[in-house]
Amino acid sequence: MNQHPLVSIVIPAFNPRFFSQALESSLAQTYENVEIVICDDSLSDEIRDIVESFADPVHTVRYLRNPKRLGLQKNLLRCVEAAQGEFIKVLCDDDRLFAPSIALQAQVLIDHPEATLVCALRMMSDANNFILPPRIDNCRFSPIDSLLKGDDMLAIFESTPKNFIGNFSSTLMRRADVLELLPALIQEDCGFVAMLDFALFVCLLRRGNLAALNTVQSTERQYPERLSKTLEMTRAAVQEWEWLAQMLTARGGESAPASGWVRSVELSKASEEPRQWEELCVVRVLGNRNTVVNGRVGGNSDSYAEFYREWLSVRTFNPAEARHMPERISRWAVRPNLVPIVIDTESDSAGLKATLASIASQLYAPQAVVVLSNADCDADDKVLQLPLEANWSQQLNAVVPQLEGAHWFYLLRAGDTLRESALLVLAERIAGTPGMLCAYSDEGALVEGESVDPVFKPDFNLDLMRSYPYVGRTLAFERERFLAVGGFDPAHGELAPHDLLWRLVEEAGLHTIEHIAEIQVESTQTFPDWMSLPEVIEGSEALVSAHLARIGLEHRIRHEELSLLNRIDYLHSHRPLVSIIIAAGTSLAALQRCAESLIENTTYTEYEILIVDEGRGDAAMADWLSAMAQLGAAMLRVLRYDVRSGEAAIVNFAASHARGEYLLTLSPRSVICAGDWLAELLNHAQRPEVGVVGARLLGSNGAIVSAGLILGLAGPATSPFLGEHASARGYMQRLQVAQNWSAVSSDCLMVRKEVFDSLGQLDEAQFNLGLGGVDLCLKADKNGYLIVWTPFATVMMGEDASPATSQADVQAQVLGHETFYKKWLPTISRDPAYNPALTLGVASFSLEPSLRNNWNPFCHRDLPLILGLPVNESAIGHYRVTAPLAELEAAGRVIARVAYESPSTVEIERLSPDTIILQGRYSDGSAADILRMKKYSSALRIFELDDYIVSTPKKNSHARNKPVNTEQMLRDGIALCDRVVVTTQALADVLSSMHSEIRVVPNMLPPAPWATLTSQRRTSKKPRVGWGGGTSHTGDLEIIAEVVRELANEVEWVFFGMCPDALRPYIHEFHGTIDLQSYPYKLASLNLDLALAPLEFHIFNDCKSNLRLLEYGACGYPVICTDTRAYEGFLPCTKVLSNSTEEWLQAIRMHLADPDASYRMGDELREAVHRDFMLRGDNLQHWLWGWLPD
Repeated sequence: MNQHPLVSIVIPAFNPRFFSQALESSLAQTYENVEIVICDDSLSDEIRDIVESFADPVHTVRYLRNPKRLGLQKNLLRCVEAAQGEFIKVLCDDDRLFAPSIALQAQVLIDHPEATLVCALRMMSDANNFILPPRIDNCRFSPIDSLLKGDDMLAIFESTPKNFIGNFSSTLMRRADVLELLPALIQEDCGFVAMLDFALFVCLLRRGNLAALNTVQSTERQYPERLSKTLEMTRAAVQEWEWLAQMLTARGGESAPASGWVRSVELSKASEEPRQWEELCVVRVLGNRNTVVNGRVGGNSDSYAEFYREWLSVRTFNPAEARHMPERISRWAVRPNLVPIVIDTESDSAGLKATLASIASQLYAPQAVVVLSNADCDADDKVLQLPLEANWSQQLNAVVPQLEGAHWFYLLRAGDTLRESALLVLAERIAGTPGMLCAYSDEGALVEGESVDPVFKPDFNLDLMRSYPYVGRTLAFERERFLAVGGFDPAHGELAPHDLLWRLVEEAGLHTIEHIAEIQVESTQTFPDWMSLPEVIEGSEALVSAHLARIGLEHRIRHEELSLLNRIDYLHSHRPLVSIIIAAGTSLAALQRCAESLIENTTYTEYEILIVDEGRGDAAMADWLSAMAQLGAAMLRVLRYDVRSGEAAIVNFAASHARGEYLLTLSPRSVICAGDWLAELLNHAQRPEVGVVGARLLGSNGAIVSAGLILGLAGPATSPFLGEHASARGYMQRLQVAQNWSAVSSDCLMVRKEVFDSLGQLDEAQFNLGLGGVDLCLKADKNGYLIVWTPFATVMMGEDASPATSQADVQAQVLGHETFYKKWLPTISRDPAYNPALTLGVASFSLEPSLRNNWNPFCHRDLPLILGLPVNESAIGHYRVTAPLAELEAAGRVIARVAYESPSTVEIERLSPDTIILQGRYSDGSAADILRMKKYSSALRIFELDDYIVSTPKKNSHARNKPVNTEQMLRDGIALCDRVVVTTQALADVLSSMHSEIRVVPNMLPPAPWATLTSQRRTSKKPRVGWGGGTSHTGDLEIIAEVVRELANEVEWVFFGMCPDALRPYIHEFHGTIDLQSYPYKLASLNLDLALAPLEFHIFNDCKSNLRLLEYGACGYPVICTDTRAYEGFLPCTKVLSNSTEEWLQAIRMHLADPDASYRMGDELREAVHRDFMLRGDNLQHWLWGWLPD
């Protein structure tokens, strides 16, 4: 086969809106043998003009204009017929490809001829390129790059009608197959259009296998006008799903190994003979992933605005939290009296009404409300309205002293809408934060009544505040200190509150300014609107200048692109010597370029260069370094360092030889282009409060390489804005202004030598230079110094290849990361220069799709927090984790948090749980995950188990493909936990060798709805006898097979959940599986006169709980059960000793012969269940004993 066959990227173009991005991504492919075929089905010339603007002699681009509109189907066919490639990629004109997409997918089709379709993962974005949260449509359904049996995949689609493979843009196909199959799928009047991609995939998998790559290689754009989103397509999809169902039902081919299972093989091993197929339960993977997606917000959002509104909607107190709030407030050290002051400069009656309504609905009532307005105001007695005077800040100087009894006042404008929890959150923060004098918060905008455009601010950031008043205008102040400092200075007008903020900082310190990282207020006057006011723009420089003058700093303020943004020159008179430390590295070319550009372009002359030769370069480098050393120039010295250790040690060594007052670590890949870079670094480094200063690092393409470091971002610390162009403004203008970050890159890091030595230098024993620099910054911060990053000191970074990484290097890096997290995790988890609402994934400053039940705006808590990690949303997770937690929280005993995925180390630290419940963690990787939690969290770790999974009955569906090392994985997981909690004493007994502390907490039912269920008796001519439960009881139900046949004419058999096929002819009713929420009602509606609970005699069943009896009992059903350890105890029921057909028949006929006595047994069972097995009252104590530390 041709090792570089032609690949055709065909674009059936129709919508020019995003076409240029689709075409640009096609031209950027790394695979060289590509042709691009565009068939233009639009009515304008826009697409043609875009194609012409991308004229590219390197690529073959063929543009075909349709003489008349063909529609999607025929336009696609024209594309395929015009294409000449062996492989074909259909790229929708809304979507984008990643550069390696074709290369990776084409190689799979080359290497695996039996693969008829190769898919890769895709991201979803909205119309503005915001990456949307993951959803089930683009989930990873195979753990590794795999080849999957096509027939087995079709069986999945038949039972689970969902296209989780992808769309045209995310797949690659063989053109011959597409050309053969497509015409039949797009016939007039009965052809596919809405589901055309999936229909083609189904056909391809009937003739071959699926290759699935686990890397993201495309972006699919979601927006209302996308063709697939139109009403016409939505309606067509309903009919087309029916056609697909018919196709799948009528297919031939091999049968899948079992329902939901697919044969697969790791792609790298697919060519090995004989092939070793493994089985993968794709349905289970999809179910688990769906649970994870549903556990976070945004999984169904098609735009950032929609995602944000959903994110905002879950930031409310649940009913239990709201019910116990008065008790919580009563335990505060103080209950601050708050007074919102509403300033209405526009006589906005409607806006004022909205603001007052939001204040009236607060969960924490204000002491009073002051309104400064000349508009009519229909308000209650708590509202004091005063006519607005010309200078509202001067007016407030007279009003605030009259607010007797008030502790704090909150500045708002007419049109601002407070979130209902805003004053409660502010009051709690005041009560729990001694010394706090001023507060600001995150905020959002209200546009036509919709919540949009949130602004997520950092904690108080001195240099950012000097750059512009980023805190916004909704400020709260402590009244007593306001009066003590003389109130507002009216000369600053709109920025008078910010002048007060600066005076508080000057008098009492940075820590007195508190940031509440919550959307407290939404405004019709948006954050950008306010920043654009002439009074703000014109007053910004005077505001900062007055602040600097008061603290005695000579300065000059300049403005670059935007007048609002201040660039401050601190007019230092001293010109200190700087020691620039460069580790020679391995590349002579890079080192020469670095040194020469530094010497030639740096305008500040008071520096020395210390090049450290650690002997890693070649002979040419050694010669060059020797020549440099022999120059004997004071400006440049070469230091020999023969100790084989990391770059952190090299910097420490050089620092001991440095003559300068300041040290600068500089990467040998650096290229100095801007003459003032060193002077700009010193501009900040010479400020006594500053410990470390970092520069803006750009790649050779002008893209951001480092712009400060965010702790916890994609690892221990990573730069935000990676890849952004140098001219980009960044979130909240943060690429354009000097500001404080928690750390800066050691590729260009300046530190005063005195500070460097006082902090113990770089921790060379624990960290490499990268993390060592971050560690140094955090030590400086801990000792009260500021870390400053300035965009006005720019250093270019060369593209020299990094040296090969050895296994030892990887291990050292892992160890360094582990040490760093252990040392600094609380700081990493709450980086003051970032915001906890923002993601720590790769895309910085994007909203994090938070867990749905994870909101806690308070700075203190007064109840233990339990983090439950149930294995899934099914009955197992419900009865053993989520339901007990919900009832404990409703009773005011704990704070409950639940996640259906393993939270990150940062997420756990932010929660700081007292207990983590780890349910059923005995799969690959579980032990490593528990070990991670053990390393980084002091929480009590509870291993929760309700089945003896080591020994599973052969006929139990959960036994399929159970790993042979299940027992060892179970032992490993249990050994890492502090306690094991199980359902029965029998299970505790068989696990006794695995742990010394095993506690038995029996299953219980949540009162809603189990305590209120009712069922009817004698509803049929014949007694209704039956069984209800899950789908893994084949062996148990076979016990009563002959009983069912024998009594088929005497009773009405009712089965719910499952029924063996052999028994179907004998039963009166069968009810299939339903969702967990409906299950209790359905069980009660069966109106059984007698319920059966057969169990095989097996150690697995001996260890099971009596849950079946509890459910039957809650319905009032009389019960006959197998006499096994699972059902031992005092619950009133009839027990069958031997499981023989004769004994089962005898027991059933005994109940049927005396129905009144049977019903009395059902009543007694219900009473026992209600008394002893409901999650309420004293019964909850069992769970507290099981889950909380002693």
